[in-house]
Amino acid sequence: MTVRDWAIVFAVVFWGVLVIMASYALIKVVGLLEEATRDLRETTDRLLPTLEHVTETASGVNVELARVDTIVAGVQSVTSTTDQLVGVLHAAVSNPLIKVAAFGAGAAHARRKMAR
Repeated sequence: MTVRDWAIVFAVVFWGVLVIMASYALIKVVGLLEEATRDLRETTDRLLPTLEHVTETASGVNVELARVDTIVAGVQSVTSTTDQLVGVLHAAVSNPLIKVAAFGAGAAHARRKMAR
């Protein structure tokens, strides 16, 4: 065998080893991609029902918020009516009450003066 023959044998063995290593790496990458695909599929299978439940819950919350909004509007109306009623009551009661108090104070002052 000549040096040229040994070089060809070395080149063939080198390329053979290189192809085997590349094939091994490619097999590992394909296995990794299959595992990632399987994990993604499992995650999707678990996530979809959860998202459906979240959607149902959000719809229920929206219904309840509409009810609360109606209640708040009613309370606001009652508060406004009560505020008006207190204003009317204040105007109706305070003026005569002030007059009675002033009359009582004046009468007490006059009684003290007469007692002296």
